[in-house]
Amino acid sequence: MVHKKRVWNVKKIQSAEELAEMLTKYSWTLCAGFRYNGYLFLNDSFSEDGAQEYGVIKETTGIQVETVTFSWCNYERALQIISEIVGGEEGYGGWNSGIDIAIQIQTPEKHGRCPLCA
Repeated sequence: MVHKKRVWNVKKIQSAEELAEMLTKYSWTLCAGFRYNGYLFLNDSFSEDGAQEYGVIKETTGIQVETVTFSWCNYERALQIISEIVGGEEGYGGWNSGIDIAIQIQTPEKHGRCPLCA
């Protein structure tokens, strides 16, 4: 994660298809994050108008397994990447994300509004 002090407003997603659509069809505020199947997809972009880049973190360990620029992916490619990551495909090792999940990951209710919210 580039933005190690950011706090994210994380929404639970029900399916890989829904997540792929959310990450390829929309631009999100810099504090946006998504929870799917034990992984956090956290906006690590520099600007809402720039490339939408997400750090992917295994929620139970805080280990970052990937960084994906979803704005460069079409829906099908995003779905493939998401499925590989949550399916534990080879090649997704991991490194310390540098964030504190207990403090920096918030529900929409707890998060409220921050300077990064639209």
